[in-house]
Amino acid sequence: MIRQLKPIAFWPALIAMLAALILIAIDQRRFIDITTQINTILIHTLSPLFLYSALGLLLLCLATFISPLGKVRIGGATAEPIYSPFRWFSVSLTTVIAMGILFWAVAEPVVHFHEPPAFSGSRPGSDGALRFAMSSLFVHWTLAPYAIYTVTALTFALGFHNHGYGFSIGTLLRPLAGDRFQGRFGELVDGLVLFSVVVGMSAVLSGGLLLIGDGLRVLFDIPKSGTVYALAASFIISVALLSAATGLRGGIQLLARVNAVLFIALMLYLLLVGPGDFILRVSGDALTAYLGDFFPRHLMTREPASSQWSAWWTTAFFASWFAWAPLSCLFLGKIARGYTVRQFILVNLVLPSAFGILWFSAFGASALYFDIHDHGALYQTYKDQGLAAISYQLFSYLPGSFVLGLFFIFACLISFITAADSNTDAIGGLCTRAVTAEAMTSPFTIKLLWAAIIGAVGWSSATYLGVDGIKMLANLAGLPGLVIVLGSAGSLIRMLTQATRQSAQVESES
Repeated sequence: MIRQLKPIAFWPALIAMLAALILIAIDQRRFIDITTQINTILIHTLSPLFLYSALGLLLLCLATFISPLGKVRIGGATAEPIYSPFRWFSVSLTTVIAMGILFWAVAEPVVHFHEPPAFSGSRPGSDGALRFAMSSLFVHWTLAPYAIYTVTALTFALGFHNHGYGFSIGTLLRPLAGDRFQGRFGELVDGLVLFSVVVGMSAVLSGGLLLIGDGLRVLFDIPKSGTVYALAASFIISVALLSAATGLRGGIQLLARVNAVLFIALMLYLLLVGPGDFILRVSGDALTAYLGDFFPRHLMTREPASSQWSAWWTTAFFASWFAWAPLSCLFLGKIARGYTVRQFILVNLVLPSAFGILWFSAFGASALYFDIHDHGALYQTYKDQGLAAISYQLFSYLPGSFVLGLFFIFACLISFITAADSNTDAIGGLCTRAVTAEAMTSPFTIKLLWAAIIGAVGWSSATYLGVDGIKMLANLAGLPGLVIVLGSAGSLIRMLTQATRQSAQVESES
């Protein structure tokens, strides 16, 4: 196994993560100060770049879908799919969203409703604030974010399966830059992405641990503590590793299907027993506002220079998506063999965005309905107990709140297990030379090592840093992710141009 390692990718990333763990353990205040300073410089300085890039990637997806490249089959004309369509969609959906939609679907709209930015022109608690809160969810969790993953994963899928490039980040850049990202420099890029995504995964796990901790406190009166977080993290990582040991056709696709069905069941239950008329009216109004104000909302053109709202919300979310994209694309691209480029865009962009609209409409509008009718009770829960506790306050208004809370905790567990399974598989392939188009499973010992580090950093963040610290951890990985995603977009544009030129040549000859 040692001979299979990419040392330049593996050792610097490992040492950096261990150093971060040590600093958190001995001086949490200093760690927060350092990450806060870096985060402020990164988010506030580069906010326009993140916003314009995300929108540009969405437009690139549209161009690719309607171009001759859209008809190309990933893996070649005779390639057989690894998964059936539903299994493919389930694995792709649950790999990307992890616990993000569980944490933010209730918390984010409540905060925006009571704390709308001045440039929105809405008073706290007004109808305008209601519309702004819900439409912000669609900006942060539907089309543009999924375009970040789609462009990157599609570029990798075509390079890996159709052109025979290696299982590395260099594959994303090779159509654009040739062989410059091979060898040692390519390993260095892999190591940078490896560090970034391990930080990002740890941040997401931290948010999930906070949700689980609040759930156990509400349902079973178990106080939140580092011990509770440690037990939850250990369980999640252990089950993810058991699933990862079975390979692509084993545990991961089963977990993904269970996860997808669980999400759909939770959403349908809320639509059935929740304030249905309110959900339809508010979400329909917000969706109309989102589409009608599409470009200004994505580019934040109406926000004054003195405002920091988009830096802390829209840009921060996009930075997190950019951070995850380079590694997630390795897995998403690897499992896409046998489907066309257009099918890839449908499954990784269009369908997840449609699911996001339904999910955030159900949970976000329900939260706002009960907050309004209970005189700001959910917002007060946020002020008193934190963002993670709002979900369980929402469930207390619904029939079967105890069982619903149990299902929600289980959803937290299974969603991160699914994401950890797929991403540790990609991590293993990134820092070794074991993964090829024929042998697509990475070494288990490497998965074990990185899963343990993710669990340790996630536990430390949940125990010592809180939500703001977790958010900053996710943001810090955004810059290297942004650079690599934009490079992959350049590669995809080059492939699109070549496919268009070849198609025109064939038509002229016929």
